[in-house]
Amino acid sequence: MRSQHSTIARPAASAPFDPSVTVALICYNSTAYLERCLRSVLAATSPGTPLLVIDNASSDGSPALARQLAPDCQLITLSQNIGHSAACNLALQLATTTWVLLLDHDTYVPTDWLAPLINAARQTWPATAMVSSRAIFEDGTRLHHDGGHIHFVGHMTLQHGFAPLQNHPAQPGDVWEVGAQAATSLLIHRERALAVGGFDARFFIYLNDWELALRMRLRGWRCYVAPDSVVYHRAGNRETSWRGQGAYPSRRAFLIYRNRWMTLLKLYSLRTLLLCAPAILLYELLMLAAAVRNGWLGAYGAALRDVARRWEPLLLQRRHIQRTRVIGDGALLDARGFSFVPGLVRGPAYLVQRAIEALLGTYWRLIRPLLDG
Repeated sequence: MRSQHSTIARPAASAPFDPSVTVALICYNSTAYLERCLRSVLAATSPGTPLLVIDNASSDGSPALARQLAPDCQLITLSQNIGHSAACNLALQLATTTWVLLLDHDTYVPTDWLAPLINAARQTWPATAMVSSRAIFEDGTRLHHDGGHIHFVGHMTLQHGFAPLQNHPAQPGDVWEVGAQAATSLLIHRERALAVGGFDARFFIYLNDWELALRMRLRGWRCYVAPDSVVYHRAGNRETSWRGQGAYPSRRAFLIYRNRWMTLLKLYSLRTLLLCAPAILLYELLMLAAAVRNGWLGAYGAALRDVARRWEPLLLQRRHIQRTRVIGDGALLDARGFSFVPGLVRGPAYLVQRAIEALLGTYWRLIRPLLDG
């Protein structure tokens, strides 16, 4: 195995590796994607592989289509949309296997998708919390991501995000360690995820997968990408997804603004928050300027108000996380460049972004020796 970023930690004692896996598909108004997705999953898995489909109160006939396409699946039809986070938690609770492979509904997979994920988990065991696939846009020429990393200001940076696929070749059998994960196609250790509380249901969707990855890393487990496992990512739902065309959904802006702040307040130590405060303030001014420029000021204000309203439960969760963590923020964070969907930052704004990245990189080098870990 070749690790792109660091050596693999192997705790001294652990149960033997168990490859049992349940594939869990989270759906919401998915009829445009379900047929290709489910047919590809069925072709890529053996007949005995458990398949769980959780439908978040779709209004477009998704449950009936799922039952038609995969009559042997375990289909859970919810009466209300409880969000991606809570649906993923339901999958973790219902599964009886060691691993759960969470899959977005707007995806499809090749027949050799599953084995590299299991092999990577076996190679990295017992350090492993999560292993994700290489996500590629359906044109087959551009990467969506190879997992990602957490910039110390709270920005979730996609590794190789939106880059030409040819620029980032992988060798057969490669396994890369990353700082965090997206749940596009994510193999997750069920008991370890539940041990840290699972996905935070308050996030609903967006950054919820990254935040869970960070909590699992704070317990000493690690996150990996198996680039031999490929998932093709399509357009998503118009309510929250954006691929660089049309109006940016205000709901998406609200969720990203809010969930970033909840992540910072829950996970960062007080020392880290104080040392990073000047940089976080600078980044926040950048976010505020973007909100004004793009008409998201209402979403920005609503996000901050929602964080303030949730302060008490956030504080309780923060105390538990800080008490049970085993690594410091210095090992958790870094200062890689930002990644935005192409078309979101253009012209002079892009030059400002690059200048701020450089400034924050210098600041990180100054404060990094002062952080734990």
